[in-house]
Amino acid sequence: MSINACDFGWECVRNFGLFQLSMNFIRYYPLAGLAFFIFWVWKKGYFDKFRIQKSFPKWEKVVFEIKQSAVTMVMFSLVAVISFSLQKLGYIPKALYFKISDYGWAYAILSFVLITIWHETWFYWAHRLMHHKKVYTFVHAIHHKSVNPSPLAAYNFHWAEAFLEAVYVVPFISLVPIHFGVFLFHTFYAMVMNIWWHLGYEFLPKGWASHPITKWINTSTHHNQHHQKFHGNYSLYFNFWDRIMGTNFPNYETYFDEVAERKEEKFEAKASQIGFAK
Repeated sequence: MSINACDFGWECVRNFGLFQLSMNFIRYYPLAGLAFFIFWVWKKGYFDKFRIQKSFPKWEKVVFEIKQSAVTMVMFSLVAVISFSLQKLGYIPKALYFKISDYGWAYAILSFVLITIWHETWFYWAHRLMHHKKVYTFVHAIHHKSVNPSPLAAYNFHWAEAFLEAVYVVPFISLVPIHFGVFLFHTFYAMVMNIWWHLGYEFLPKGWASHPITKWINTSTHHNQHHQKFHGNYSLYFNFWDRIMGTNFPNYETYFDEVAERKEEKFEAKASQIGFAK
């Protein structure tokens, strides 16, 4: 019998909680750790031209990010267990479904778009709330200990921030039909993008942040600048809310181009060395 089909009780809730906790740990640490190993250790020299901040944080900072990420995953799992229990007890509705044929593939894709838009909106406004002077010190300051973040800073949250980062899914999966597989893919996608934004490297070309089309899509530099300067660049996947609310840092586009230009200059220098050697 699947966890979804089990009758509500201690064993059902325990198994669901263990599933959530193991899924969170098994997904996050290997992926964030692999990104850290490749870009920050193994190929550190090769990828130097893509670095946003030239320096690297002290190892103690990275260890703190690793430890604090565990707090986040426990909170993520707790939110899932509470939501699951409330749905089982009938206190909140459940819109998750398990057969694609119930709504079809077109709707499955649409539901992914909808939850992405909802997550973007929730994240932007919750993020701005956490930067309020009466909230920041007690909640979001933990995340901003990573002024020069590593991939392992992606889940470096205070438990209260971890709650806010996770609870956005509850109203959505309660009210909007979404296939369980699509929902899992969304959570995986969100984690991957979070790791990318904290990677510390920029691979997109010069002009991306100012192009009429691509300027609406965020970059690793966008979030890295947020960690450097704190009060601005609040958005997640897209640069929609920051642009319409005027909360991008004024020099974001020029800063992005400076980072991208350093990369291009190193490419040109390397090409010149190879040509000279020949």
